[in-house]
Amino acid sequence: MIGKKIAERCKGLPLAAKMLGGVLRTKSNPDEWEDTLNNKIWDLPMAENDEVLPILKLSYVHLPSYLKRCFAYCAIFPKDYEIERDELVLLWMAEGFLDGQKAKENNLRLGRNYFDELVSRSFLQQSSVHVSKFSMHDLLNDLAKSIAGGTCFSSGESQLAINEDEATLEKARYASFISSEFVKSKCLRAYHQMKALRSLMLLGVNFYISNKVLHDLLIELKYLRVLSICHCDIVEVPNCVGNLEHLQYLNFSYTDIERLPESIVGLCKLQTLILRGCRNLSKLSQGITKLVSLRFLDVRGTWNLEEMPMGIGNLKNLTILSKFVVGPEKGLRLKELKNLSHLQGELFISKLQKVEEVRDAVDANLLRKQGLTNLSLHWDEHLGNLQNHEHEAQVVESLRPHTNLENLTILNYSGAIFPSWLDSPSFSKMVSLCLRGCPNVISLPSLGQLPSLKELSLKGLHAVRMIGSEFYGGKRAFSSLTTLKLEEMLAWKDWSPYAEDPQEEFPFSCLQHLVVWSCPSLVGTLPCQLDRLIKLEIHSCPHLNNSTSVVRLPSLRELCLTNCNNEILKSLVNLTSLTILRIENLAQLVCFDHEFMSCLVKLKELCIGGCNKLKYLWQDGNEMLNLTCLHELAIERCPQFTSFVAAEGEMELPCNLERMELINCSSLEKLPSKMHTLRHLHIEECPKLTGQTIHSCDPNSNNPISQLECLRIIRCDALTSFPFAKGRLVALKELTIWECKGLKSLKEITIESLEEMTIHGCKNLGCLPKCLYMLSHLTHLQIIDCPTLEIEDFPPLPITLSSLTLSNCPKIKSIAICNNLTNLEMKDCPTLEIDDFPPLPITLSYFFLKNCPKIKSLPNRWHHLTSLQCLEISKCQNIKCFPEAGLPPNLRGLLIKGCENMKQPVREWGLPLLTSLEYLSIDLSMGGEGEKEWFPSEEDKEDAWSLLFPSTLILLQMKRMRNVERLSSGFRNHLSSLKYLGFVDCPKLRKLPEDGLPPSLESLEIKRCEILEDRCSKLTGDNWPLIQEIPHIVINYSRIQ
Repeated sequence: MIGKKIAERCKGLPLAAKMLGGVLRTKSNPDEWEDTLNNKIWDLPMAENDEVLPILKLSYVHLPSYLKRCFAYCAIFPKDYEIERDELVLLWMAEGFLDGQKAKENNLRLGRNYFDELVSRSFLQQSSVHVSKFSMHDLLNDLAKSIAGGTCFSSGESQLAINEDEATLEKARYASFISSEFVKSKCLRAYHQMKALRSLMLLGVNFYISNKVLHDLLIELKYLRVLSICHCDIVEVPNCVGNLEHLQYLNFSYTDIERLPESIVGLCKLQTLILRGCRNLSKLSQGITKLVSLRFLDVRGTWNLEEMPMGIGNLKNLTILSKFVVGPEKGLRLKELKNLSHLQGELFISKLQKVEEVRDAVDANLLRKQGLTNLSLHWDEHLGNLQNHEHEAQVVESLRPHTNLENLTILNYSGAIFPSWLDSPSFSKMVSLCLRGCPNVISLPSLGQLPSLKELSLKGLHAVRMIGSEFYGGKRAFSSLTTLKLEEMLAWKDWSPYAEDPQEEFPFSCLQHLVVWSCPSLVGTLPCQLDRLIKLEIHSCPHLNNSTSVVRLPSLRELCLTNCNNEILKSLVNLTSLTILRIENLAQLVCFDHEFMSCLVKLKELCIGGCNKLKYLWQDGNEMLNLTCLHELAIERCPQFTSFVAAEGEMELPCNLERMELINCSSLEKLPSKMHTLRHLHIEECPKLTGQTIHSCDPNSNNPISQLECLRIIRCDALTSFPFAKGRLVALKELTIWECKGLKSLKEITIESLEEMTIHGCKNLGCLPKCLYMLSHLTHLQIIDCPTLEIEDFPPLPITLSSLTLSNCPKIKSIAICNNLTNLEMKDCPTLEIDDFPPLPITLSYFFLKNCPKIKSLPNRWHHLTSLQCLEISKCQNIKCFPEAGLPPNLRGLLIKGCENMKQPVREWGLPLLTSLEYLSIDLSMGGEGEKEWFPSEEDKEDAWSLLFPSTLILLQMKRMRNVERLSSGFRNHLSSLKYLGFVDCPKLRKLPEDGLPPSLESLEIKRCEILEDRCSKLTGDNWPLIQEIPHIVINYSRIQ
């Protein structure tokens, strides 16, 4: 009864039930259940939709004290933030949450136990996208923040923090900040007041922060224990990091840093250093070897890391060392691993070819490192005769790991035999094994008796000729294996079956995914009994022929065959579960065998490509009709493909087919007469398909293509007119005709349902349908690259049209405008001559005019275009000025470029009246008059800027200012919202405003401005003090900050 009453408290809410279950599972005494039911928390006042809140609080109350502070710390993360288990454990460790009676080396294990307990109680939940990451439910995130109170400021709260008094900010101990693309000093102003802060995380993706802004922040936060700045495009680490004497956790993962400052030697308490994914990091600071407290060094994904500091073996407390790079002669030697006896998790050893003495491998003492679970042994590839094969064999033999190993990779090993320990059954925990680029190995070890092995990948073992009984090693071989990949084994000829009693269990009893890729000599058979195989991929195995035996694949769902002998199809039987079939470059395939096709009762997707002799898909129409589950069909690059069925007579598609693609089928002359449920049809490079053969359907049938919604016809040169008669395509919404050189007329198009039409690259198209206005649902019309399309009077457009694009149509001499246009784009129409531009509809939001030299004026009354937000005018030489009434008032973006005869001074454009303008790009190649009036002179008052630009600008780009030498004052104060500023081809520009640039500026780009580039050089340029706080600076295509 107690349990039932408690369950009723959950009110059917899944989170509530999970949380309450986490509480009750630790309580076996009925009195404790009674106490839970009668807890006063149930009586707390709550908002209307907060039924779950008392249960969450109750769950928290029942947490052990050591878990309460671990959970409360998670308030530092924003909602939906995902984190890996060990990442969070290391943060707890840095904050001292794991200190106590436990030995230091067990802290990681202790933290993992804490983490697992929070997961089991549903305080943390596994991500549905990234299985290695975890997050908190939004309501639990709220609970954590309410518990942390003023000690924690989470991302997005910096603005709130600004309104707090100094005393409140000084209480903060944990803070995170989710950045936008650019981090300015004002964004972090409140954090400067958090003098006692212990944890600081700057979170975001690909954000920028200047070295000075970061430096100014860190010198204020002297008590930091945790500093995490990840996914940030910083290129250097401030030297002041070395002054954070309390720091225990430092994370610069996925940044662009090239090195760490030598000042890092001052971090005597540092336990965790994470530099994961720092692709530009080439070396580690020598000072790291002095960090005697360092226990976790993660440098995974640092592919440019060429060497590690000498003496790293002195860091005897290291528990995690994800990567070890063997140094050159007299450099870091492998034996430095000897004293690192506490290593756990992953170890990646690279450049093993530099090991000069086998004794170094022995001294590395991997056998005694019981905590290692993942080991990668890498040699550099393509060394040829420089490698000593016997020496490498002795080295790898001496690198025997402990039997606790779970994952092993050996890459580019040049020895002739694998180490004797590799197939030892004592490696009972081995789950994954990858052997790649081992070209001299002749035979494989007996891997079949590794009892836990689930994934095996063999690639680039070019000398292996046979896989036989030695590979299996005995009965019940590969009993746990689920994935097997055999790739680029050039000499491999035979795959022999397990040669024991056939009554015994077959090998690979759990195999689900098999890949055999680029094994050109393979002629043997596949294992004959793969009952659990779900996916089979065979690529570039032209001699593999299983016709003498059959392979039963009752569970197979996906089959991919590429560059194989088509006879292999006869050996694959019982494919009753197959849903996806992809076939490519089966050179001898003419037609599918009836027996093979008859078992594909669940097939949903069929893709065929590069089968040069394929003529038909099926022997007769009945085979096609039996594929009742087929939804997608694609045939590409099959030059002999003539027809869908070999038999004469009417053809029809499978009854439930919805999508079909026919690409580069040069012999195909006609389509099936009945298309049933087909919705998407893509025809490309089928030169024999004409208007007559495409629509050769039974005139007495009940509209065989009535459900077609999307039709694309591309590069079908025999098509001279639109192939479908009126009334056939009653559901068509999208029509694309692309580069059909023979197409001359579209006058037959009368598809009332049509919504989007694109005509592109039809070189001989002479006219448009005169009944365009009758397409009563048409919203988008694009006519592009039609050089012979000659239009004196543009036909009327349907009133539904919202987007019109005319591009590279040199013989169009007029346009038509309709009242509902929102987008109008006209470019590269040299004969389009408009002396008096017709009024544009007030609905227009985007207007793009480029390279139309005969247009002499812009539309009158366009100050009434209150919906127009983006205006681009480029290379229209005969436009001399804007209309007298001014620009559209609500513009957000304006680009003016290459209007050579635009003599109207910029002062007269009325830009300050555009109070919504945010993006402005002006190319002053238009002529001297515009440039003369471009900037206020030194004699002008500071507020002269208000006569030129609106204060709302976010982006300002100025190009080809040939004569401007300096920017006068006033820039800083007036353009207070400016975030991006760019100068291009301004050869005389030498000085930025003396009072500086707007504090809001986030990105500065200077290209081909030689004088200004020198003056803005980092640290040495005269203008550097004016720009050093800008997060993102590019000078002459190189990012300097």
